[in-house]
Amino acid sequence: MMKQQKQQTWLSTLLLLACAGAWLSLVHAEEEEEAASMTLNEVVELVEPFGQGCDPKPERGDIEEMVLNKEDASHESKCFRRCMLQQFEVMPEGKTEFNEWKTLDMMNMMFSDKQSDSKLIVNKCNRAGSGQSDECEVAHSISMCMLSEMRDAGYKIPDVKE
Repeated sequence: MMKQQKQQTWLSTLLLLACAGAWLSLVHAEEEEEAASMTLNEVVELVEPFGQGCDPKPERGDIEEMVLNKEDASHESKCFRRCMLQQFEVMPEGKTEFNEWKTLDMMNMMFSDKQSDSKLIVNKCNRAGSGQSDECEVAHSISMCMLSEMRDAGYKIPDVKE
């Protein structure tokens, strides 16, 4: 039961990853070691079901690239990220920025002590996709910006073991 709760926590974290482009930690200090020890394979298996309705349907390598936040990800990987963002209404179809309210709500739920930082990050990174019309590229640009800004602001972002 405890392992399932920790996996749910990781899944929530991963969903925000797709939404914010970062590995965020919902875990308390005693859970950090467990979260940081998840393997790439475990995380991919948690995320794969979300790719079923995506177009194009992601291959395993595309999912791995997204999970690992590869800067030079394939277009298919970027589209999988966009698909997840759409599923969770963070980046509605046809939009070239994240829904500020939804993104902040998710970030503040996990990082209540960083609310002012979160707002600045979302506002700054929403501009990262300006001038681009490809929703997959926009989703990736904003996500990579948020990952970088969150790391710089001291958010605890665990890595996935390959």
